[in-house]
Amino acid sequence: MSNPTTDHRSGRLLTPTLLLLIALAGFGPLLAQFFYNLWQYDTYQFFPLALAGSVLLAWRGLGEVDRPLHPGSLWVRLPLVLAVLVVLTAASILWSPWLGAASFLMALLTTAWWFGGWRLVKSIFPAWLVLLSVLPPPLKLDARFALLLQEWATTGSSQVLGLLGIPHLLTGTIIEIPGQRLLVEEACSGINSVLFMTSACVFYAMWQRRSFFFLVTLYALTIVCVLAGNLVRITSCAWFLFHLQIDLFTGWKHEALGLVLTATYLGFIVLMDAILSKLLSRGNFLLSKSEIKKNTEPLLDGFFYQGSLRFVTVLLVILGALQLVRGWDFHFRQEGARRVSRAWMDGSAKFTLPPEIDGWRLVSETKPMPKRAAFEDGIFSHIWQFQKGATLATISFDYPFFGYHDVTVCYRAAGWVIADTKLQPSSTRNAMIPCMQVVMQREGGLKADLLYSTVDETGSWLEDSGKRSAYDSEGDALADGGLGERITHRLRKLPYANEAYDEAINYRIQILAAARGGLSRAQRVELEDLFRQARTLIADQFITPSATPTPTPRAIPNYEPIPNSATDSTTKAIEEAKKSALETRDSSSDATQKAIQRAIRDAQESPTPNATPVR
Repeated sequence: MSNPTTDHRSGRLLTPTLLLLIALAGFGPLLAQFFYNLWQYDTYQFFPLALAGSVLLAWRGLGEVDRPLHPGSLWVRLPLVLAVLVVLTAASILWSPWLGAASFLMALLTTAWWFGGWRLVKSIFPAWLVLLSVLPPPLKLDARFALLLQEWATTGSSQVLGLLGIPHLLTGTIIEIPGQRLLVEEACSGINSVLFMTSACVFYAMWQRRSFFFLVTLYALTIVCVLAGNLVRITSCAWFLFHLQIDLFTGWKHEALGLVLTATYLGFIVLMDAILSKLLSRGNFLLSKSEIKKNTEPLLDGFFYQGSLRFVTVLLVILGALQLVRGWDFHFRQEGARRVSRAWMDGSAKFTLPPEIDGWRLVSETKPMPKRAAFEDGIFSHIWQFQKGATLATISFDYPFFGYHDVTVCYRAAGWVIADTKLQPSSTRNAMIPCMQVVMQREGGLKADLLYSTVDETGSWLEDSGKRSAYDSEGDALADGGLGERITHRLRKLPYANEAYDEAINYRIQILAAARGGLSRAQRVELEDLFRQARTLIADQFITPSATPTPTPRAIPNYEPIPNSATDSTTKAIEEAKKSALETRDSSSDATQKAIQRAIRDAQESPTPNATPVR
């Protein structure tokens, strides 16, 4: 059977440039959004280097493949093309950049088979592997892997610190040494180094023309090296802090240490490659240099743009146009529905709470400090502490988060055991704002009550049951459980995948109070009332009533009382907060500093155990 792409009777000559233009027409919009989203995470910001490495490998591989090319079997090509078109169609309709990137990777191998069969597939496979290293696994499996690395890093570091004779206490992912509490976060768990170094390992092994068995061996050794290096980093930093009071966990010293470790890992890859090449040189584990030859003939010589290729091109152009429409529609919906300005959420501490709310007295305030995480964008936390009698409550406003973030995962990592969770649905009593109520406990009989509510940039509160909620009617997280449950949850969301709020940025308000033996019923009622009022006060400062917000630098906007719950004392406190916000422009004045220090001393003398909120 003759191949229509090699029929000389009609059609124009096919060139790599034309193929590239066809690919951009069919995959360009989704790929652009995919890489934009990928850049939002520190963990994957190495992808430009991976793309450059992939181009180098592809250039070399295509230059060495034997000419002329012979197309692969038609019976293999047809199902491959059909699979690519089906996945790309789903990605275009649902506006799923991840599916678009996956379909592009499928298309690369399909195109190689179409024009050059198995020989061309093998020539581009090294470049394809490097590209695959920047595609995040589905269902946020990389985030789960980061949590496992956190647990491994803290447990291993604790054992090494014990061998070094450094007194410490391990609680979840927190290591406490005398005078210091060291939190091993996602970004410090080693996940950044693991992903970057494994991608570098794939590139170097493929550049050295190693076999697949060789690559797997070097890949495994690289992961072991990075995990061991991360363990050494945590324990050595703790040792320097304990014995020499030198802090290597923050600042330029931390960054310099990271660069040293990166250079060490790269050197390890090169060294182990040399050692393994000597050990495995007797087998067919690397390609002989005598088998390599350069070809200067045009790669697609003899192929013409006609027949089935034209038909596929038309389909790709249609899908590309659909992506442009869907992307524009998605962006338009997102902008039109947005009630929170991202530009205003820069951590510049524009938010405030009154000095007193229903008998709760503000005793301390912590302004937001930048903080990077591996898989969430939540980098700012504005914290207030209120006291009423013997109860000390901590209110935290955490933002922004790319996708919903279940805060109980962080509390578990901090050593808390979740005893009970309960969904409080929206009602007139709580101003139609739902929340999750969590009871936690830890060693020593300490129990805590946690309440939190999450709102997205469209002004929708997410804890309530419904299609946008992360929980069912019983308060169980829909994304938890095994692989089957998480896949089922994703399938349930497919009918709403084209709605703007699926990719909305989220903001969370939480309150935490702890006591030996737990809070009494009366204390819980007071805590819930404080949360309802403080939550509305904070939300009114960044959620605008209009569809296109234009926030101005103000401390507290106009406040409308909570239906059926705003008391006279609350209204008075709100008015005092407005007055204070307008009159006090320099928050660092001597009088303010003295008041804060006095409030902190009062809080420290309180008999109530202090519990710190986590993100």
